[in-house]
Amino acid sequence: MNQFSIQSQNIYANYYYKNMKIVDLKSYIIKNTWKKWVFIEIITDNGENGYGEATVYSGQFSVVNHIKDIKKFIVNKDPFKVRELVNEWFTSSFNRNRDIVNMSLISGVESACFDLIGKHFGSTIYNLFGGPVRNKIKVYANGWYTNINNIEDWGKEARKVINKGYRALKFDPFGSGSGFLEYDEFKKSMEIIQIVHGVVGDKIEMLIEGHGRFNRSTAMKIGRELEKYPNIGWFEEPVIPEDIEGMAMLSKSLKIPIAAGERLITSYDFTQLFKLNSVSIAQPDLINTGGIIELLKIGAMAEANNISMAPHQAEGPLNTFTTLNIDALMNNLKIQEMFDEFAYPAWITDIVDTVPEVKNGYVELPEKPGIGVNLKDKINNYIADENDTDFNLFSEGWEKRGFK
Repeated sequence: MNQFSIQSQNIYANYYYKNMKIVDLKSYIIKNTWKKWVFIEIITDNGENGYGEATVYSGQFSVVNHIKDIKKFIVNKDPFKVRELVNEWFTSSFNRNRDIVNMSLISGVESACFDLIGKHFGSTIYNLFGGPVRNKIKVYANGWYTNINNIEDWGKEARKVINKGYRALKFDPFGSGSGFLEYDEFKKSMEIIQIVHGVVGDKIEMLIEGHGRFNRSTAMKIGRELEKYPNIGWFEEPVIPEDIEGMAMLSKSLKIPIAAGERLITSYDFTQLFKLNSVSIAQPDLINTGGIIELLKIGAMAEANNISMAPHQAEGPLNTFTTLNIDALMNNLKIQEMFDEFAYPAWITDIVDTVPEVKNGYVELPEKPGIGVNLKDKINNYIADENDTDFNLFSEGWEKRGFK
C-alpha cells in the first residue's frame, strides 16, 4: 500500500461505521432560574461522546436517580444501533409509555446517540435523516413577559418582541387561574390581550396559552372572546390535557385553532387526539415523547391527518437545537417555540458553545455536526442541588419565572 493510500485511509476512517460501546453515562442537573435542566452525556470506549437533554419539570432528580435502574439498557450497547437500544429499553419497562421519568431519560439518551453519530460522520441530524425541507425555521417568542409589574407593562414588553423582528408571540394572560375565572380575573385577562393586540396589531400572531387551566365552559367563554381578534394563531391547552373530547368540542365550536400535545407521551397518546379532530396544531415535546424518532412519527401521523406541527420547547438549549434539527425535516411544520432569547440566564454562553440567532422571526438551521451544540467545561460551576426549586405555574407571579 503506497503512502497516499495510507493517508487517504486515515482521513476517511471516521466516516465509516465502526463497532463501539457506550462505557459511561453522565448527567448534569443545572440550576436554571425557573426550571432546572437535565443534560445527558454518553461516552464510548473510543472516547467519542454525545449530548442529549432529559429535563422533567419538578422531576429532575428523579430522572438522574432513574439511571441506576436502567443503566443495563445503555452501558455496553452500540450507540449506532439506536432503534434496537430504545426498543429493548422501552418494551422492557413495565409501565411503557406512562412513565414520564423513564421516557424523558430515553429521549435524552436517544438524542445523545444521534448526536454522537452525527459527530462521527461530520453530519447534522437532519442530514442523517435525508436532508432538510427548509433552510430556516420560523419561531415565536415565549418567556418575554418576565418583567411585568403592572398591566401596562404587557404592551411595553410586547413592543420589545416585535422590535426584535418576531412575527408571532405567545403568552398566558390568565394569572394563576384554574377551573373557573372570577369576573375580575376574566376582565383583567381580556384587558391584557387587548393591550398586547393594541401594540402588535393584526399582522403579528398572538398565540394564547391556556396551560390546561380551564373547564369546558370557561374555555368556551374565553374562546368566544378570542374570536374577535383576526390574529389569534391558536388557543393552547384550553382544557386539561386529558380532556381530549373537550378539545374536540372546542375545535368544532370555535373559529380559532386549538393547539395541544406538550404533555402527551409517545405517539400512542396522539392517536385519539388526531382521531377525534381535537386539534389543528400538534405540539409534542421531544423530551416527553421519547426522542427524535418518536417525534418524527408524530409529525408523520399529524401530516396524514392534515394537522400542523409546532413542537413544544420550554426546556434547555440542548433540546432547542435537537428540536430545530427535526423541524427541518417536517413538511407540516407551522412554527417553533423559542424561549432562549427571553427566559434563559445571562450565563448561558458559559455552559454551551452555541446559541440560536433569531433574525426577522427566523432561525437558520444548525450547521455543526450532531445536534449542533456542545457543553463547555464551565457547566460544572452551575450544578443544582435540592434547594434550587422550580417555579409553580399556579402561584401568583409565576410569569416572572424566578426573574426579579
